[in-house]
Order: sequence, then structure tokens, then C-alpha cells
Amino acid sequence: MAHNQTSNSAPYTLTPKPPMVSGISDLHLSLLVPFAVHWLTSAVFELCERTGWLEQYRLHSSAEEQARNRVTRRDCLRTTLQCQASPCAYCAAGPSEEYELATYIGGVEAAWAVGTRLLYPTGIDLKTLGSRLSKSLSRSAVTGLGQPAVLVGSLLYWYIVPAFQFFFAIVVADAFMYCLHRLGHTNKWIYKHIHSQHHRLYVPYSWGGSYNHPFDSLVVDGLSYALGFWATGISNRLSIFLLGYASFKNVLDHAGYQFPWNPIAWATGMDASFHDVHHQSWGLKTNFGVHFGIWDRIMGTHFDNQELVANLRSRTRISAEEAAAHPEKTISSSINKERKGKGRRNEQD
Repeated sequence: MAHNQTSNSAPYTLTPKPPMVSGISDLHLSLLVPFAVHWLTSAVFELCERTGWLEQYRLHSSAEEQARNRVTRRDCLRTTLQCQASPCAYCAAGPSEEYELATYIGGVEAAWAVGTRLLYPTGIDLKTLGSRLSKSLSRSAVTGLGQPAVLVGSLLYWYIVPAFQFFFAIVVADAFMYCLHRLGHTNKWIYKHIHSQHHRLYVPYSWGGSYNHPFDSLVVDGLSYALGFWATGISNRLSIFLLGYASFKNVLDHAGYQFPWNPIAWATGMDASFHDVHHQSWGLKTNFGVHFGIWDRIMGTHFDNQELVANLRSRTRISAEEAAAHPEKTISSSINKERKGKGRRNEQD
């Protein structure tokens, strides 16, 4: 799992870190956490829907959901649970299980040695500075970090490098998702036979975010994250947090609540409203981004006319609520449209 220890000459000893949760490996935890985050977060939004709490922030009404969605919640639940087996594909992605703290410490030591030689002619003695820093650290409350190289290496290993890995893994995954997601809309065969399943939800809700065709779950989601893991070499432990965040954001984007205070929206340039536009018939070929809105802005697929979005949502809501209140008119209208269509076909014949 890790470097059990460094060479005998090293002034420190490294031992494998125990798993984050006793009795379960970090690898298996990285598969369990997204599932748990998804359903716990979904439960909160489900409670909001049932109690009417935060109703003022909802993008759509319950009447719209009943009138416009093309799949029942029961069928959506069954398919969602089936799709959530796809994170097993992340195992094949091979996020690094090794903890290479010794490598970082060795790199810092080598860089320090080179710097000492280069700066010596200028009168800067890094060797003496390092000795003084070591003594200062050994007298401090920080235990086990008596060597500057150990301190710097530990900071790099535990905080600085993982932060960059986390960010760039999401960037790589999101870029790949954008391309595949857009292909799923521009290619008629792919949309008809695969991606259209997800778009049976014109009014998405929290746990409906994972309602996909199995191919979408395995390739668009699974392969995208696998590529991000491979490109950045993140550990299983870091993948726990990344996949947990991805699951949380997926629920947030499909929950149908637009909050005025949303730090994720500020950081990523997208929120539930951004993705909701993509689920509407008038916004189907826009707003393809999953984690960041930057790709849509660069590629010209960003639906950025918020006044038009508000007007279209209002018209759609009124139409759906009228249909729910007067279903007999909807049936009559459908029959008339069908008769007109048959009449046109007969005239053409």
C-alpha cells in the first residue's frame, strides 16, 4: 500500500497509513462514498419537496414534473440503482494506491543540495540555514518533522500536490465529459438509442441525476473520471473526496433548486439553473458542461440569455399546469393534432 519505510540511513521512519475507516479499504470506500453522498443529499431535497421548505427557490412545480416527465419515479429509481453499479469501473482506472511520501522528501533533499551548491558563491549558506531550521523544528511542538525536507515533503505530499491533483483531475474529466456529452446530442443515433433516456426527465429531480443509459454511466462518466485519475495519478484516498464531491454536485445540479448563496456556482460558473436549461426542449443542445461552465462559453454552446430563460420557463410552467388542471383538453388537443396530421398525409398521397 505504501512505502513501508525508507532506507536505514534516513533520519525518519515512514509506515503505511491505516485506512480512513477501520475495516474497509480506501479503494472500497471510494466506491461506497459516492453512493452514500448521492442518497443522503437526495433525501434532503426530497424532504424539501414533500414539506414545501425552500419552495421559493424551486425552478419547477410538481405539476410540471407530472405533466412533462416521460418516466415514473419508480422506473427512474430502478434504473438509477442499476447505473450506480458503474463506479466499479473506477477500479479499473487504477488510481494510485501508493503513498510516495519518501519520494517527495528525497526530491526536496536533492533540490536543497543543488541549491546549496548554486548559492554558495553568493554567500548564502543553505546548509547552515537548514541546520538551524532543523534545530528550531526539533524544539517546536511539531513532532516527527525535525528535518526541513520532511516538513516540506510532507506539505507537498499531503496538501499541495493533492490540491492540484484534485483540481486537474476534475478539469480533465470535465473536458472529456463535455466532448462525449455534446457528441451524444449531435449524433442522432447515439441520442436516440442511448442519451435520450436521461432526457426523459424534462423536470429533473435530485436522485434523477443518475438516471442514465448504462453506456452513459460506464463511458461518459466512468471513462471520464478514469482518464482524470490516470492523468493526475491521484491516490484512492483522494478519489474518495473527488467522487464524493462529484456525486454531491450531480444531485445539486438536478435537484431543481436555485439558491442565491451557492459557493460551487461561484467557483464553477454553473448551477442547477444552468443544467436545467439543458433538460428543456428549447435548451437541449446547449449547456453541456458537467463541472465547469467554461467549456460551453469557449465552444459557443452557453445559453446565456437569462431573461429569455425566465420567459420560457414561465410559459412552460403555465402550459404544464393548465394541462394538469384540464387533462381532457390536452387529450382533445392531441386527437385534433393527430387528425390534422393524418389529413395532411392523405392530401400528400
